[in-house]
Amino acid sequence: MEPVQRTEREITYHVGWKRGKITPNQGKHLSADITHDVNDSIAGADVFGLNLRYLWRRAGTVNERMLWIVLPILPLLVFALSLWLVYRLAIQPY
Repeated sequence: MEPVQRTEREITYHVGWKRGKITPNQGKHLSADITHDVNDSIAGADVFGLNLRYLWRRAGTVNERMLWIVLPILPLLVFALSLWLVYRLAIQPY
């Protein structure tokens, strides 16, 4: 069986009051161009290196014993912080 030759066709769209046609790229992949431009623009940036070094590393786990200690204390700490914030707002001279 021979491969089927497909003809390129336009795609029409209608979104709200806008209408248009999308023509296919002739052998050109737009995503490759975009990633190439992005890589060129941030290749020397320190932020990119920071992202790779610190933000995408494996997350650590907490010991189960530590969770049993921290979880009961956390709601009490948040409640005390909320009371303190309400107190600070109440004594404002405005």
